[in-house]
Amino acid sequence: MALLRPSELARLWELHPKTVYLWIREGKLPAFRTPGAQYRVRTDDARAYCEKNNLPPLPRALTSPGGTVAAIGKPGASMRAIAKACKARGASFVAFGNVLEGLLGIAADTPDVLAIDARCDEVKLADVVRALRRTEKMHGVAVVVYDADPTQSAAIARLGVTSVVTRGEDAAEAVSSLLDDGGSRPARGPTRRS
Repeated sequence: MALLRPSELARLWELHPKTVYLWIREGKLPAFRTPGAQYRVRTDDARAYCEKNNLPPLPRALTSPGGTVAAIGKPGASMRAIAKACKARGASFVAFGNVLEGLLGIAADTPDVLAIDARCDEVKLADVVRALRRTEKMHGVAVVVYDADPTQSAAIARLGVTSVVTRGEDAAEAVSSLLDDGGSRPARGPTRRS
């Protein structure tokens, strides 16, 4: 979790620094003092304050320096492993239980890596991936399809996904390696993991 100076927040929110310091002293914006008596604000506290007070949201680079990962799929061991790996790396993680909710969520805030459960029953996986690839915002986003049936992994790879993880393989490892590569890997050829 990153720590922000009040002056950085003032610049981001287009306010005078004294306003931010006033909010801190009044206890409205949670902060702590460093050993050098300087105020620092945790990004989670700043983000919550933004939402509560209708301030512009913080840039993603500040709120999740480890990158952002969105996952669409059924709750399960793979989803929990991805969430745990993201937390360990300082990456932001958001999970969506169904495809429609996920597509709306990533349209609002494009992630660096998108993980899709191959077992989503609501719509065809191929239709979801094709629709995502047609949108301008998703061109540079790495897409991982996890818990895929080994017999269908080649067909899924041809859809233009970055990585296919078959059942029993570690989806969290695939997501972590994409975050190591900077998240959004250019859509060259898909990488098949099997």
